[in-house]
Amino acid sequence: MFLCAIQVQAQDREITGKVTDDKGIALPGVTVSIKGGQSTITRADGTYTLKAKAVAREIVFSYVGFENKTVAISGNTIDASLVPGASLSEDVIVTGFYSVKREKYAGANTVVTSEKINNVPVASFDQILQGRAPGLLATVGSGQPGSAARVQIRGNSSISGGTAPLYIIDGVPVEEGVFQSINPNDFEDVQVLRDAVATALYGNRGGSGVISVTTKRGKLGKPTLGYNFQLGRTEAGTQRFEMMNTPELLAFQERIAPIINPNSTLPGWRYSRLNPLYVNGTDAQKAATDRIRDSLLGINTDWRDVFLRNGTFQSHDLNLSGGGGSTRYYVAGGYYSEDGIGMRSDLKRYTLRANLDIKTEKLTISLNNSIGYTHRNFIESEGSITLANPFAAAYLGLPYQKLFNANGTVSVGSGRVGPNAYDRIANTSINNDQFKANLGYNLNYDITKNVYVGGFASVDYRQTVNERAITPGSFAANTSTFPVGPDVGQTEGRGSYNTGFSNYFEYITRAFAGFKKHIDKHDFDVRVVSEYMRRKTKSFNYTGYGIEPKLLETPAGITQGSVDNKLIPAVGGAKSGRSMYAAIAIGSYTYDNKYTFNGSFRRDASTQLVKERRWQNFFALGGSWNVLGEDFTKTWKGVDNLRVRLSYGTSANADGFTFGNFGNRPSYGAGSYAGVNPSLFPSVAGNVDVVWEVIKSTNLGIDFGVLKNRISGSLDIYHKKTDGNIIDQQISATGGFGEGASIPVNAGTLVNKGVELALNGDIINNRDLIWSVGGNLAYNHNEVTSLGQVNEFEQGTELVKVGKPLGTHYIVKWAGVDAATGRPLYYTKDGKVTTTYSADYSVSDFGTYNAPWIGGFNTSVRYKGFSLSAFFTFQSGFQRFNNQDYFQLNHSFMVQGFNLRKEMETIWTKPGDVTNIQSATTQREFVSKDIQDASYLRFRNLIVSYDFNSSVLQKLKVINSLRIYAQGQNLYTWTKWTGFDPEDDNNLASYEYPVPRIYTLGLQVSFK
Repeated sequence: MFLCAIQVQAQDREITGKVTDDKGIALPGVTVSIKGGQSTITRADGTYTLKAKAVAREIVFSYVGFENKTVAISGNTIDASLVPGASLSEDVIVTGFYSVKREKYAGANTVVTSEKINNVPVASFDQILQGRAPGLLATVGSGQPGSAARVQIRGNSSISGGTAPLYIIDGVPVEEGVFQSINPNDFEDVQVLRDAVATALYGNRGGSGVISVTTKRGKLGKPTLGYNFQLGRTEAGTQRFEMMNTPELLAFQERIAPIINPNSTLPGWRYSRLNPLYVNGTDAQKAATDRIRDSLLGINTDWRDVFLRNGTFQSHDLNLSGGGGSTRYYVAGGYYSEDGIGMRSDLKRYTLRANLDIKTEKLTISLNNSIGYTHRNFIESEGSITLANPFAAAYLGLPYQKLFNANGTVSVGSGRVGPNAYDRIANTSINNDQFKANLGYNLNYDITKNVYVGGFASVDYRQTVNERAITPGSFAANTSTFPVGPDVGQTEGRGSYNTGFSNYFEYITRAFAGFKKHIDKHDFDVRVVSEYMRRKTKSFNYTGYGIEPKLLETPAGITQGSVDNKLIPAVGGAKSGRSMYAAIAIGSYTYDNKYTFNGSFRRDASTQLVKERRWQNFFALGGSWNVLGEDFTKTWKGVDNLRVRLSYGTSANADGFTFGNFGNRPSYGAGSYAGVNPSLFPSVAGNVDVVWEVIKSTNLGIDFGVLKNRISGSLDIYHKKTDGNIIDQQISATGGFGEGASIPVNAGTLVNKGVELALNGDIINNRDLIWSVGGNLAYNHNEVTSLGQVNEFEQGTELVKVGKPLGTHYIVKWAGVDAATGRPLYYTKDGKVTTTYSADYSVSDFGTYNAPWIGGFNTSVRYKGFSLSAFFTFQSGFQRFNNQDYFQLNHSFMVQGFNLRKEMETIWTKPGDVTNIQSATTQREFVSKDIQDASYLRFRNLIVSYDFNSSVLQKLKVINSLRIYAQGQNLYTWTKWTGFDPEDDNNLASYEYPVPRIYTLGLQVSFK
């Protein structure tokens, strides 16, 4: 036995060597491993030492940003040179707490790579995610440059709270929906983490999913300078309805106005030859009337041309990256400018990012720093029917009215929709300036080969300054009223200046310790984490009056208020905050590269809850099975990847908490006693027993790849249940809070369940020609299963009801127009037809505005240096209220001086008319015919590019790569929807800012 032991020991060997890149520069931190055995990492000078058993046959070198290399063991010294490769981000899962190879992760994850994110002409990166990941819904509520999207992962997870995912950038949680000052061209990838394996790591903030962003890092080697430039234009899309021109509107008024009112003063009837006043008038009166009518017919103002425009677009990005020894760096600066399609709307952004990585044999430090400044100008009253909104005035303005008077002034006045809106744009301003800083610092130290410790600190800071001004003496000022305090009247015509400041500050610190080890076929990695978070928010605003015309848009122009001049400034503000502490345990175990288990336990304490209920527990457990690791699969041909995943866990959503930071506590508000004396009074009843809405998620998934992974994809089935939804429960009026008072209670239950499919394939893949296709499809079924003490309640225009999905429309059902009388017909609740309208007849038979079917697909073709890629997104199976129809197809608004749609010419006027537009003698109601199918397919993006051949560039000596490209964004939409845009972030279409088309030409170049 002693002799055998000596013999075995003699067969073991110690392997040494050095690892460099393709230019001969040493690479520290490279993972060097024996296949199925020991592993180590290279030192600062690229050298390594590794013990190998006698049976070892191959050694593997792997490093992020470089292609893996496998070398047969043929001696005791093995050097290796690694070649830079494509981004390995699709093979690495980044959760924000740790990074892990995909084969050792049991969760549902989609990686959106930089080639799909960078250079898209959109300022807010959440919009770029539309259709890029299964189960992710991203809808744009406004085409205003820089506007954020409504993002949901796997459906709406709360009845009345927020449902936005948690956003992480390089491990730093960032404020939701505030991305205008962040440059997506700095992103390496975006990872959409959809199940409990990731969401449970964040406990009370992860319930709606996690979106983890990794920014670009430097690579070892000589410094490389890159420059990216785009120039283009923005333009409005094509409307799906047609408004009346002057002859059509005057003819319609002539026909309908006397039915409504024989003494109508609408010009189509007032100057009509059918008007009794004309028939009975003198020849001179008739001639004068004819001249007026002819002059009106000579005017045909297209208010769309007045208020909409083609804007310019440009962006510039300059970056420097490289590294040597143990240090890598990436520094980038960006400028972005976009004109909106609405007058006076635009965005200008300046960004700077500096990432630094230091890696020695035992110490790893990552520094991530990003700052951004944005200036934005806005239109008036977006998303409202108020006639200050230029997108309403562009269609409701009367075509027979001129914009300017003969003396060049704007032709404002009562009933002049178009000129009044134009004057308001010219004599008001709305803008904001935003500064955003996102800083993160991460340290990891290997005490031994198996034991490591570290720390993390981050800051997310945002300051926004909003300004609004109204020019004194303008029509806008003359028709505005300003609240200036009790009993001191109004200050019409004096103008105003308003400034609002808001600050958001959140810092997070973590300390962690971990143990990792490889023993034969067993891989262990466990860590414990302590996390502390502090968030502070502050806001302050004031409005001053009596503006000096020579000092517009500045506080210096405000007149000091007094009792005599009644120019008392209005002042307001608030501040709030929260803290959170968490203890976290995270573990991962893999056996023989076949079976992997991920688990986590988190215990949170948040100041949002009272002390007695502050501590809450969250956990997750996931497992994956590498089927191809089994012996029975050795004979399978053509199957390259087959993994089965299963996970279950819990989380919550503090950022979407219905009552904010303190709403569950009984509180007081300021008031007055006897209308004079200041006092405090009970304002919120609160409920200290309320806790988080807990989300319980189950996921079963399969990842697959066949034909040398030329066809690959994933299929996931999930069940997500939200327990303890916070519902307002009515309390007795005798409690001192008045009639209709309520308290929040954990009473509702909501279920989302669905299926997600992602599929990608290379149809042709050879040296010169590559043709790839891919896409994803998701179906989500949302259902309210409990509401506590009630079975249903109304919430705006929707009905929240047990057995129905959230967003269910609730309205009186339209039954058409009585052909004999022209009267509108409605259905009662029991399905009977009636001519009487009553809100009590409302029913919920019209579907939901939350699309159950969502997805996207793409195709790309590359031939030598030429490439073309096209990307489409879609949503299906949902309906929205088209409030624009209510205004454009309503004879009542003709009387108020609005233009109408051409469809109004089919209005009922005599018995036997078959139409869907009721008689002008009846009142138009908001009913189910205003609900439309909003399903759509959108041609989201098209890029055509050419990459210059490297052999040509070598002759230039200073250029590494050169690419030119052209692209179009939001090119065309197929839909039945007749409003501006079927894609929106709400239920009610009300003249929101439509999403523009954008065309750009671009240049990408990198210098040696």
